Amino acid sequence: MNALNFSSFNDQVRAHRKIRLPLPSSLIEPSGYHGLMTPRKPSALRRPLTAPQVVRVVANAVNGSTVLGLAVAALSRTDVGRGPRGLIIAGGYRWRLPFASAFTLGNVVLCRCTGEDLLSRPGLLEHEEKHCSQYAWCLGVPFLPLYFLAAGWSLLRTGNPGTGNIFERQAGLVAGGYPVRTGRRPRPRRLRRPRTPGPAGTEA
Repeated sequence: MNALNFSSFNDQVRAHRKIRLPLPSSLIEPSGYHGLMTPRKPSALRRPLTAPQVVRVVANAVNGSTVLGLAVAALSRTDVGRGPRGLIIAGGYRWRLPFASAFTLGNVVLCRCTGEDLLSRPGLLEHEEKHCSQYAWCLGVPFLPLYFLAAGWSLLRTGNPGTGNIFERQAGLVAGGYPVRTGRRPRPRRLRRPRTPGPAGTEA
């Protein structure tokens, strides 16, 4: 802020207004004004994409999953913006399904909060980003039935669709808001019948 002397600047403007002279361009648009007032993009948005991130962007564009995500974002009237690492953030999702606070379709991350709120939660964003990579590994839309099968299996085993879900475990259960429990449900212990004593001199 020390690039401009705002007190002297204001005094010059007042002086020109008193004598009704047109303001010179230096007072209308002083040097360095736009550099001070224009907000800068976050550093994460200015970083170039790595090779794996470029591959993920291209793969999800070719397999159609990102196109599906953009279509859902448009139909649900979300606010679409550029995210870090080749992601597309669609904030303000209002449809009832799915029940999750955030989910992904290709490289599109749809969330019920605003895009700014999601960017302020790096743990959740990284969790959703891993799902974006899973779309690329599963060749796009086939990820969806595979995910639902894994969620059903997890629901039968643990009572929760995410805890035993291989895709959620790989993305990070805690970051995704799922409880961390391992193993099957404990089986009820069978009661052993007490031994009855036999006749004298014999064993039951």
